[in-house]
Amino acid sequence: MKLSSLKKISQTDLNDLCVEIREFLIKSNSETGGHIGANLGTVEISVALHYCFNSPEDKIIWDTGHQGYTHKILTGRASKFKTLNTFGGMNRFISRSESEHDIIDASHAGTSLSLGLGLAITGKLNKSDNFVVSVIGDGSLCEGMALEALNHVSVEGELNFIIVLNDNGYAISKGFGALHNYLEKLKSGEDDLIFGSLGYEYIGPVDGHNLTALIRALEKAKKSKNIPFVHVVTEKGRGFTPAKDHVFQMHFSFPFDIETGETMPEYINPGYQDIAVDVIMEDMKTDLKTVVITPSTIYATGLQKCFDEFPERSFDPGMEEQHAMTLAAGFALGGYKPIIFYQTTFMQRAFDQLFHDICFMNLPVLILGIRSGFGGYDNPTHHGIYDLPYLKSIPNLKIMYPKDINELRRMMEFSISDLKQPTMILMPYGSQDDYSNIVDINIESIEEFQKAEIIVDEGQLLILTVGNKFRTALEVHDILKEIGINSGLVNIRYLKPLPQEQLLELFKRYKYVVTIEEYVLDGGMGSSVANLIMDHNIDVELLRIGIPNIFAEPGSNEELSNIYEIDSRHIIKMILNKYYKNDTNK
Repeated sequence: MKLSSLKKISQTDLNDLCVEIREFLIKSNSETGGHIGANLGTVEISVALHYCFNSPEDKIIWDTGHQGYTHKILTGRASKFKTLNTFGGMNRFISRSESEHDIIDASHAGTSLSLGLGLAITGKLNKSDNFVVSVIGDGSLCEGMALEALNHVSVEGELNFIIVLNDNGYAISKGFGALHNYLEKLKSGEDDLIFGSLGYEYIGPVDGHNLTALIRALEKAKKSKNIPFVHVVTEKGRGFTPAKDHVFQMHFSFPFDIETGETMPEYINPGYQDIAVDVIMEDMKTDLKTVVITPSTIYATGLQKCFDEFPERSFDPGMEEQHAMTLAAGFALGGYKPIIFYQTTFMQRAFDQLFHDICFMNLPVLILGIRSGFGGYDNPTHHGIYDLPYLKSIPNLKIMYPKDINELRRMMEFSISDLKQPTMILMPYGSQDDYSNIVDINIESIEEFQKAEIIVDEGQLLILTVGNKFRTALEVHDILKEIGINSGLVNIRYLKPLPQEQLLELFKRYKYVVTIEEYVLDGGMGSSVANLIMDHNIDVELLRIGIPNIFAEPGSNEELSNIYEIDSRHIIKMILNKYYKNDTNK
């Protein structure tokens, strides 16, 4: 569809268009997976916005970009939906590389008001008549950045800037907090006190599925002398019956059955988070001072069981990553045992709070991070390949990464029972690994378990690896053995502090050392090993294998490992070229 033709359609036909779009989204997402619940609620908003404004001259900013599917359809990308969640396919979020109508690259929440204000002021300075519209979800509105922007926007005077609040009562999980409660009161007919007092022209609440009402509200907003705040009430999962009874209104789903909404069986795999939650549940039953916290990521962390059984000690403050981290510090100061669980892409946002409020005070807080390493088909920002480089710089923070579920369980049990300092356990994205057929970690003493795990100790070549790259390192070790090269294999479980004395003793027995990791090389595990070797003048040759310092595109672990040459095939080639190139026997 051409946007120019949209404005010529009657409102009756626009309603028919919305029905067609909703049917298309349900069918296409059932085959590919996607943010189906989030997007079914924004069909009419998207149509009304493109009916009332002239994109891309008028800038429409989506916060976050996972609610922009109808926007993509209206801007000519319907044919690309079949490529969603495939390598090189259509982005799950808004992406400037896809269209001139996508103003920003966005996959974290709360940014649209600050970005929109900057663009609106720029337009004013340039004497432009074009509008900037920031569409922000009610779950995003509580983000610290969004509140900071609200404090600024209205005092800038006359700007062609419009704020549209998409209020569906959810962030990812159910909405929470005083602001959420206030919006609920506005829906019930109470007069606005907050936004008007802050200098905005409050328009609403508007039925977000009534095109006539939406168009009327947006046209009114265009004529406002103050910054208009258009409060649009929508239904997450609108038009898809199975979403109504889903705990997150089917916020995101892998390919699903259209009739039931159930995820297709081949996409149902238990993850590392399930093991972590089992251990947490066991502890919460016996220790009444254990509390759990997650910032609106109950679904990704598997903590729903804790919230169901221990609601008084389970906290979801909404999409407030910074607040959640310092909330954990408060619990620790009060003598409780806080366990805070993030997707690591969102944990980046709480860096200052981790640094200043937890690690600087050396508080006993257990921090769990799922999705460390490659993070699948979300935006490049969702990869956790930067986790170790930025985290290991923080004093007092202990960091570990298990190779499988057995190590995770033991790390969890040990950390929970002996929590004395800031402690972080990182976990990969995807299904569980179990290497109990290779090594029995249960026979190790606590002292042995806190050291690196020596799987094989032979040959001239030592392979060091961590976490979810253990499988690749094991493949490399086995392939080398098949071609006559014996090698040592060590799993570095504790990334910070490194088991330095143990590694230094190991290095004395080897000529070559190879590190294999799913982190960027700048500051990763290999960098720590390189520093150790250099600082102690160890006479070994080092080959570091990891990811360059880039924003990696979305993709599966297998696809990205191949592209960035950290799969076993490429690693074997690098090892042979570096160390055995002139060895005619190999």
